[in-house]
Amino acid sequence: MCRWITVMSAKDMSLSDVVLAPPNSLVQLSRDASIHPGFGSDNNHITNGDGFGIGWYHSNTTTVPRYPSLNNENIEGHPNMYAAVFKDTAPAWNNQNLREICVATRSHAILAHVRAASRFAKVTQENCHPFKCGRLLFCHNGRIDKFPSIRRKLMDRLTDTAFHFVKGTTDSECLFALILTFLEEDGKADDGVKPKDQDTPFGHSRLVQAIKKTYKCVEKLIKDAIESGKMQNYSFSTMNFSLTDGVTAVVTRFCDKSPDVLPPSLYFAYGNANELVAEITSKNPEEYVMNLKNSKNSGTDSETSPESDSEPDDPSSDSDKESSPSDATATAKSSPQQPTIITGLSPIVDGIDINNLAELPEDFTYDELPIALVLRESLPGLNYGDVNPREAAFVVASNPLTKTHSWNPMPRNSIMWITRGNMPELRLLRSKKPKLESIVCEHTIIL
Repeated sequence: MCRWITVMSAKDMSLSDVVLAPPNSLVQLSRDASIHPGFGSDNNHITNGDGFGIGWYHSNTTTVPRYPSLNNENIEGHPNMYAAVFKDTAPAWNNQNLREICVATRSHAILAHVRAASRFAKVTQENCHPFKCGRLLFCHNGRIDKFPSIRRKLMDRLTDTAFHFVKGTTDSECLFALILTFLEEDGKADDGVKPKDQDTPFGHSRLVQAIKKTYKCVEKLIKDAIESGKMQNYSFSTMNFSLTDGVTAVVTRFCDKSPDVLPPSLYFAYGNANELVAEITSKNPEEYVMNLKNSKNSGTDSETSPESDSEPDDPSSDSDKESSPSDATATAKSSPQQPTIITGLSPIVDGIDINNLAELPEDFTYDELPIALVLRESLPGLNYGDVNPREAAFVVASNPLTKTHSWNPMPRNSIMWITRGNMPELRLLRSKKPKLESIVCEHTIIL
């Protein structure tokens, strides 16, 4: 098991804002990742010292001619957005170069990871996350149980391009290659360009569908291996993914045996970029939040929060324009005499009113169940719906970076995405009828 942090912000942030500065920063998570309120210790590794990696995006032009690399990218004089990565096998808490790079580098999209190696994977730079292909970055927290039993079948499923991409020995890199395969085969790329060569944003729909196909493919490979006798004593697999193209970020929390086995913890926070950065980097986040709350209640601006920019650095115009069904939020109602009404659900799925879980048929299933976020609390005095997306930051982390209230636990077996300049969206993934008591305990859809 590992730990990771993903950031998508309307304005550039220092890499140190998530790697070094927070009380529960990435460096701290490499030492001690024991703070995960609302979740148990199962599938949440405390020490993550088997290497690290950090990825970010830039638009720097260069005079370096085309050169051979793992991804064969050509960056000569090209003004498009590019992904950059820095990895090492040393523990994150003991790497001076990591500190120097983080202090000197800013980006609007950041993906950082600390590793706890599985038994089948060596501690090498090739096995450190995030993995990079063209403008895509990917990291994984979790494991595929008995992975060697399905590795060959999985590799057979890959396209030639995705197959040659795999350089290490981790299940994680193979999962990324499977995502690349489904992106290559979806027929939605302009002129059939391959993912490694695409220099425009992919859009959330393509990324989400590729991840969902990856889950289904892995589950089928495991099922076939069990039925054929090639895999014995199988337990469970966990797949908390983070995938980004620098404009859209897609994150997941997933276990194939949920709800009997819970996936690793995952939390998200969304708010004004300046205020959120000020909170997570404050020496006393709790005091900062209290001061911010008092200033908002009194109608004055917080003295500790920098003035907000009116425009993001580079809002994307390439995002999907599909409207979210979560914009229409149901009204919460609850009384001892009535069944609990769950707010935030899309009112109709497959012709069934799902606002009242007590009335759902026993055989009710769904592929994606929209969850409204507009009433989630962002910072004091604001809900998500009150935040200007063009001035906002979205942070997802395996552990909350502070002990303040801004962190929402992500539901089990769910997927979230955000495109820069838009609100985040949340869906529960394919499942049977949700159990009310488990939903309440995990705070998944009670707003």
